[in-house]
Amino acid sequence: MPDQYTLKPLDPRRIDMAFPVVQSSFPRLTIDRWRDYARAMLPLADAASNVVPLPGTEPTGIVVAQLPHGYIHGVFGYRVLHSLCHGRTLQVDVFVALNLFDPTAAAEALLLEIERTARQHRCDAIHLSLPELPDGALRGRIERIGLHMEGVRLCKSLAPAAAAE
Repeated sequence: MPDQYTLKPLDPRRIDMAFPVVQSSFPRLTIDRWRDYARAMLPLADAASNVVPLPGTEPTGIVVAQLPHGYIHGVFGYRVLHSLCHGRTLQVDVFVALNLFDPTAAAEALLLEIERTARQHRCDAIHLSLPELPDGALRGRIERIGLHMEGVRLCKSLAPAAAAE
């Protein structure tokens, strides 16, 4: 029987708990860079401050997949952008899923939540960026929900070399 994951927005108090999961796919990521990213993606993290998004600000967020024991097994970070080719698009830049016994179970739960999130935000497309091309069962599940390879993303870091370590 597959694991039953709970998918929910990352609680700002659990940002550090999600770090090891994310770092498993991004080994050069530092805790400080992760914290900065997470805080930027969770704009309403401090509910006591009554922060309200500005008009025209597109939605962002981080969603985690966890089992009943509370451990985080997967993470995706998203923002809604406008794409030249696709219109309103859910851009997923962080996608990490871990499970020692069923490696694709968390990924499948996250992929279904990505699609639900895209529909909730009235997106016309999903763009999923991965640190490397998946293979095997994960690639099959990604393709089964309708995602396909479309182009290639290249990157040149403009940050000093020490900052990337």
